[in-house]
Amino acid sequence: MSNILNDLLFQAFAEASEYVYIFATDMQTGLSRWSRSAIDFFGMPGEYMEDALSIWLEHVHPDDLQMYLSDIELVFSGASTVHSIQYRAKTRYGDYVWVECRGSVQSDDEGNKVFAGMITRLDCQSIYDPLTGLKTKNQFYAMDFENKKGIIAILGIDFFKKIISTYGYDNGDKILIQLGKVFLELVGTANTVFRFAGDEFIFVLPEGTKEQMRTLYDRISEKAGKLLLGNGQRVTLSFSAAAMEYPISEDSRDDLIYKLVLSLDKVKRQNRGNLSFYTKEVFDLQKRNQKLKQELKRSIANNFRGFELFYQPWMNKDGTKIVGCEALLRWKGETITDSYPGEFIPILEETDDILEVGRFVMREAMRQQKLWEERYGNFIVSFNVSYGQFLEDHYVEEVEKAVKEFGVDPHNIVIELTESCSVQSPATLANVFAELKDLGFNIALDDFGTGYSSLEMLKLLPADSIKIEHTFVRELSAEGHDVDFAIIKSILYLCSELGQSVVVEGVENAEVESIIRQMNVGFLQGYYYSKPVCRADFEKLVDGYLERDAVQAE
Repeated sequence: MSNILNDLLFQAFAEASEYVYIFATDMQTGLSRWSRSAIDFFGMPGEYMEDALSIWLEHVHPDDLQMYLSDIELVFSGASTVHSIQYRAKTRYGDYVWVECRGSVQSDDEGNKVFAGMITRLDCQSIYDPLTGLKTKNQFYAMDFENKKGIIAILGIDFFKKIISTYGYDNGDKILIQLGKVFLELVGTANTVFRFAGDEFIFVLPEGTKEQMRTLYDRISEKAGKLLLGNGQRVTLSFSAAAMEYPISEDSRDDLIYKLVLSLDKVKRQNRGNLSFYTKEVFDLQKRNQKLKQELKRSIANNFRGFELFYQPWMNKDGTKIVGCEALLRWKGETITDSYPGEFIPILEETDDILEVGRFVMREAMRQQKLWEERYGNFIVSFNVSYGQFLEDHYVEEVEKAVKEFGVDPHNIVIELTESCSVQSPATLANVFAELKDLGFNIALDDFGTGYSSLEMLKLLPADSIKIEHTFVRELSAEGHDVDFAIIKSILYLCSELGQSVVVEGVENAEVESIIRQMNVGFLQGYYYSKPVCRADFEKLVDGYLERDAVQAE
């Protein structure tokens, strides 16, 4: 068994790492062998030692000594065959470092035993990221920023998850490896780059200026914007970054990172693919967004408390009768009571909570439609559905289940493809539309003339109706809007030829209504008739029209 101390395998392991130290002890003779790196770092007397345990005890920190002895004595007394413990050990320079010592006792057929294992320096485990070769965020947190100034920035790869889904995880790693090399080349020796988390990196420019940071960002975008993968594929990358000067105040390192992360989040949401510098206004806005996310999730988890549907009437083509309405989502949080759809809906879409909230909207709209049908007779209710909802597994089955649960007539339900969508797979969406139409539902393309609502979509998607975007309509009576008038007339003609009905949004005054009524439209909608209101107020509005009609009929 003593031959293991001179074994080539021991030598190979001993030289494998500068920060992992190998040892082996013949428990019969007491002779030990330690790796040369351990001898050099801890200042041990030699590679081969008699009674190495006694020598090593002089290196164990006094506060950790009793703990160490309790564990190691179990091994040498035969009570345990495994040694595993973390403690502090003194180096040849007299300072202490944290180490993890792991070993085990092995025996041969003749009963000879050897105790072997390794000592790992914990302070070196997280210095360099093993994939990119960049310093880790632990090293960033160890930096001294006191009484110093410069620039600190956080940079993220745009749509990296999508890149991974397209090219695979292996190529994702290759991209990060190449980026690490590019970053090291560009920052030079005066600056430092760290891998922060996933696809995000931190850059520190001591004594750096905003101009220097902009230059560095531009060089990164240029040099790393197109990377060649091993299979010859070229991937195009863009980067979003947020930067700030330090010191701004007596902010802690965590506060600096928090502000940068919030600023980066804003860049990705509103100005992706660019560099932005931190401002207090941006920080306050992003703090509100973070709070919004938290409150929205609490509302969803609490049975959608705070969510409510408001309703805006659909008028007949003469503007004299309410024939239906559009259900519009509203929300009021516990502390944030002034949020509006243009603010909270993008957050729901960003977090994918829109899928769950969308189901709530669908069910509430159908439930309410049935109640109004019993009260008013045939009554149309429309609601918005995001592109992601349409593509959910079993979405059609969920809608069909709600129809049966509430007993609604699908012909009185209009499902609108919301205007915020970017349709990437028209063919798939067309199939979903077809299934819904087969069940009797009406499909509408919202805000026609903007976003996805192009002529190509009109050709590819089997919709029953379109809603003309309100910006074409609301200023129709003002001078200089002949183009809007021509566009609306052209859309109406096209829809007539295709057998599609038209809902005109944005009717906000009598002049616009008068112009639109001269055209062949299906329904009218706008503030001229009513803004979106709660259920009780909407019912008062409908009842008012019915009472007026009853009086006129007498």
